[in-house]
Amino acid sequence: MMAIFIVVFVAYYQQKQVKQQLALKELQEKYRRELMAATFQGQEQERRRLARDLHDEIGTMLSVTKMSLNQLDRKLTDNVPASLLLQRTRSLLDETMSNVRRISRDLVPTTLDRFGLVAALEELIEKTTDGDIHIQLECNATLDNLTSPMEVMLYRIAQELVNNGIKHARATQITIQLFCQENEVRLSVVDNGHGFDFDDVMKDRDRGLGLRNIESRLSVVDGHVTFDVAPGRGSKIYVQVPLPQSEPEPELV
Repeated sequence: MMAIFIVVFVAYYQQKQVKQQLALKELQEKYRRELMAATFQGQEQERRRLARDLHDEIGTMLSVTKMSLNQLDRKLTDNVPASLLLQRTRSLLDETMSNVRRISRDLVPTTLDRFGLVAALEELIEKTTDGDIHIQLECNATLDNLTSPMEVMLYRIAQELVNNGIKHARATQITIQLFCQENEVRLSVVDNGHGFDFDDVMKDRDRGLGLRNIESRLSVVDGHVTFDVAPGRGSKIYVQVPLPQSEPEPELV
């Protein structure tokens, strides 16, 4: 009886230890996700602050400076050298103001907040497409289940993949696909670039930062990314994110 008791006690103790270890791992994983979510949220808040400062403060100062130059130009119409100098200065100011607006929009696309993910992706395509690069967007109309943080995440991922395809893979044709199903949203970015070696890129601390950032963003929401890539051919990147399940409405008694 003593031997049976000892065996049962040891088995119970080991089982309890296993449960405690599993609970500890779950707590650690929960803490890691909450920490990463807070990090990404802080990044977006900092982007918004910088965009607001650029638009409200620096942009306003540049506009006032341009108005002062215009007033000065009207007083120096007879002085040709000074007038030419003012025209060049005004041209530099216009270019600076345009760059400030562009940087502000890149930091926080206002279209995303006002009109949603599809409109923001269309704006991204419009800004990126030129004579040598063609980008198209394919999506369905059932995107109402996306939350605002999820839209921001998907936009950042698409932005990163499009930029990588153009900058590193030298792609000239890119297709963005965005589809919502009952329980998940799927985003894919396919290009005709010269591809890359995934393992080599991930070993490089600088080159692999964007891809690791994508994986980190998705891990917070139990998402998954598949990289169908290889040197010498186009890349296909598939992203799957589970949609938050709505709570069932209580039955009326």
